[in-house]
Amino acid sequence: MMVLRKSLLRLLRTPVKTVLFFLLAGMAAALLSTGGGLWKMCRENMVYFESLFQTIATAEQKPVQIIKDESWDWEREKYTTYNRKEYGDVIPLSVLDFEGADYISGPETRAWYAAYVPDYLLLDYNEGVSNPMIVEASPVEDGIPAGPIKMEIKNILYSYYRYNAPFFNYCDHNNPSPEMMYADKTYIMCLIDGLPHGWQSPNPGPNEFVPCSGVISTQARPDGSRIPNDLSGDYIAEVTPGFYETEEGKHWQALIQEFEIGYWKSVPVTATENTDLIPMFYDGNIFMEQGRGFTEEDYREGKKVCLISRKFARRNEFEVGDILHLPLRSANYTKSAYISGEGYLTAKGDVYPVFEDGYWEICGIYDVLPGGSTKGHGYRMAYNEIIIPKSSMENSDSENIAEPGYMRGYTTSFEIPNGTIEHWKSLWEQQGIDGLEITFYDRGYSVLEAGLKRMNRMATILLVTGAVSAVCVLIFFCHMFITKQSTRTAIERSLGLSKGQCAASLLSGILLIVLCGCIIGSIGGYYCSTTAAQKVTQVERFDRRYSSGMMSISEDEEATTYLITGDWRVGAVTGSAILVLAAGIAFTMIQKSLKREPLVLLSGREA
Repeated sequence: MMVLRKSLLRLLRTPVKTVLFFLLAGMAAALLSTGGGLWKMCRENMVYFESLFQTIATAEQKPVQIIKDESWDWEREKYTTYNRKEYGDVIPLSVLDFEGADYISGPETRAWYAAYVPDYLLLDYNEGVSNPMIVEASPVEDGIPAGPIKMEIKNILYSYYRYNAPFFNYCDHNNPSPEMMYADKTYIMCLIDGLPHGWQSPNPGPNEFVPCSGVISTQARPDGSRIPNDLSGDYIAEVTPGFYETEEGKHWQALIQEFEIGYWKSVPVTATENTDLIPMFYDGNIFMEQGRGFTEEDYREGKKVCLISRKFARRNEFEVGDILHLPLRSANYTKSAYISGEGYLTAKGDVYPVFEDGYWEICGIYDVLPGGSTKGHGYRMAYNEIIIPKSSMENSDSENIAEPGYMRGYTTSFEIPNGTIEHWKSLWEQQGIDGLEITFYDRGYSVLEAGLKRMNRMATILLVTGAVSAVCVLIFFCHMFITKQSTRTAIERSLGLSKGQCAASLLSGILLIVLCGCIIGSIGGYYCSTTAAQKVTQVERFDRRYSSGMMSISEDEEATTYLITGDWRVGAVTGSAILVLAAGIAFTMIQKSLKREPLVLLSGREA
């Protein structure tokens, strides 16, 4: 205590210098504490946001031109003009695989597969749907089906619902020049129940059936090019003697078979590398009601597991752990399962054979939040849609592509690390491909990242400034209180004090001043770091759920904000570092001073 008292008395003889030393040491400690606190908060927020956010992108092929088409409406007796997109050649998915593209998942173009499951219940017993049917029928009297004409059913070849009436009304609604139909002829027709003729008028006509599909094929090769075919494309044909022995008749029989196994006896199965790439999963409109989603192990090992919808599970009394038999037949790459497809037959006019016959275990049962996707029909989940890992498929679908795939926003996507959107864009621009529109979604990560970058810049500035200030302040004042007072040290040694006592006298006072300054400065830095973080990360609050380039996010995610909590340990570490540095600098100067002989110092020959 006597040594500390003497040391303090020595410092108090220069009160201005001592107070200034205390203030500057405290300021340096405050700068380091504030910078360290901001740096720690920045690192914690980075880890926190990485666990909450994902950055995915969708790719969609741009149309090469917009073509105006016309559709005849007999109801209004005029053409209705509408715009149709023309896309040109299919851009392959491989263009997205370029050097430097650090993908976490994908890129993938998802296909949905029709799986024939006659043993499963796909509709509730009291559920009503549009009724497609293929029938043989004759008009009651000669007529042109420009409006509804009465037809007599000769034979029902396919109908999902039992059709008991002997007659129905038929209208070739969108054909500007339908051909005459004769009462003495029988026609095979592929139809679906439509709206009443003139349904928008005050006095609508009777319910009518309209053409549904025809003997067509859109089968394609893996590169997206259509396979040529000789199918008629007709949705109505005259049934003549021996008709079903002709090529056209056999194609109609194949179409009947396709309707038998395809309409409400097949479920859509979507294969993916990562369910987060499916927009409905990514935007939070789907949740797991039972079980679990896919794991990294499921994808890596190609486990035969699947996710099914709640309604499909309830209807068939399925539970997690049950096994589904899914014989996969046709692959559709151009539309989502919600929109369904068009080309029912192969290019040879046959039904698509099974190319993947397997059994998948139910690992999770999902449900869709009310409202679903707000981005369009293609982004919605289809009725009874089943999800499987793409790696769980053992066979190629190259011979079973029912529709080729232009990249669509709801079929093509990939995931990249958070915060790398601009880097990816710069690499993409170097590829020189302008036929794709890439849209990124990060749930607002970019907005929060901007705040983190500002916080990190401020932390770096404060840490560097604090460190430089601490070194300069300590060197300057240690020089003032030790080197400049070497004469006083020589006198004390001449009066009998040992080197150790002199060193303790010089060191204790300096360290006490530094300690007090560090305590006050670190406490101030603790509060300043919180205040500075709040200022530097302050962003305008807005609803990002429907913003351009943002997918729908939940209210909890919208409320996501920064973790801004100071840590007293940062101040303790930075303050201790300054104290250790002060001790090192002061001890070095003291040792240098004590090496000089007192008489030499007193003689004034050496400063």
